[in-house]
Amino acid sequence: MVTTTEPAAGKGAQLLSDMRALATSPRELWIVYLMKFLESVGYFTMYSMIPIFLSSDFDLTDEAAGSVTGTWATAISMVVFIAGFVADAVGVKRALFWAALSTAVGRLLMAFTPGLSGVYVALALGVWGIGCMKPTMNAAVRTYTTPATVAFAFSFYYVVMNVGSLTQGPIITEFREIFRAGVDVGGFHLSAAQCIFLVGGVCSTINVGLSLLLRENPPGSAPPPPVAASKNPFKIAREVMSEPAFWKFMGFVALLTLVRLIFQHAHLTWPKYTLRAFGDDFAFAWYWSINPAMVIVLTPFATMLTRRFRPYPVIVFGSIISALSVFAMAFSTSIAATVVFIVTLSIGEILWSPRLYEYTAT
Repeated sequence: MVTTTEPAAGKGAQLLSDMRALATSPRELWIVYLMKFLESVGYFTMYSMIPIFLSSDFDLTDEAAGSVTGTWATAISMVVFIAGFVADAVGVKRALFWAALSTAVGRLLMAFTPGLSGVYVALALGVWGIGCMKPTMNAAVRTYTTPATVAFAFSFYYVVMNVGSLTQGPIITEFREIFRAGVDVGGFHLSAAQCIFLVGGVCSTINVGLSLLLRENPPGSAPPPPVAASKNPFKIAREVMSEPAFWKFMGFVALLTLVRLIFQHAHLTWPKYTLRAFGDDFAFAWYWSINPAMVIVLTPFATMLTRRFRPYPVIVFGSIISALSVFAMAFSTSIAATVVFIVTLSIGEILWSPRLYEYTAT
């Protein structure tokens, strides 16, 4: 590792310099940031509510609701694996358009579907969009920046994502209270959860329009890979998977799977746990907002302090901190332990997650 004794004033000047450099990036980067914000609003408000929605609106057991949600999340992970190859083949603009359209259709159907079968169809229709958004937006940030600004661009991208995530606190909490008895919209009776899904559907619909404003290769962006856009995605996949570096990367990502599962539980099982441990009116979404709030405030400074280190050791160190967070809840069933869990998990995430975005895109 390379250590630094750069004074705080110098680090502050570097932060301002990074912000000025980012401001000169092509407009496409800022469109991608706006799309990421809207997608985060739609994704995070929906993510935590699916198991609760399936149990409260359709009387599914915890096991059944968990199986549906787990299958949905697994399908998204599979799409993430192949979506990057498709984006390389068709280009960032087309990939983001179809991804936004997929999420819009899926979330709007979730909001207005009257039956469980419609919910399954809605979840399936949104899988491609959610899975494709993640790697395609990573590629877009890398495309619309320069080597000098890429590290800070990814940190800012991560902050934007968490600004969107922060909205889930007030949206979920207030909608569950205001629309406790549901509301009639255009002849449909929507439950509180469906009102929340409708917010995501509107965000995704806006993203469809924003994707049409993108240019593939605007002035000031990184040059595109030669002839990649003319290749078949399966050919691109074969070429990538023939590289030893790809399998080393996959092995590294596999080691992070269990750390990532902590976040899966935080969104999928932790909300139900808190409602049962602390009461049905417990504002779990507000408490989880501690996580994105910490990320928003601290990520730029963490990146500034660790920018001289290679991504790998920073990711490992941050992952260890995140992994230790669950012990707080293992030893105590209390709101205080829950807060310690969220804070510790967030500190680790601030270190490893933005650098993993950079590492993945590179």
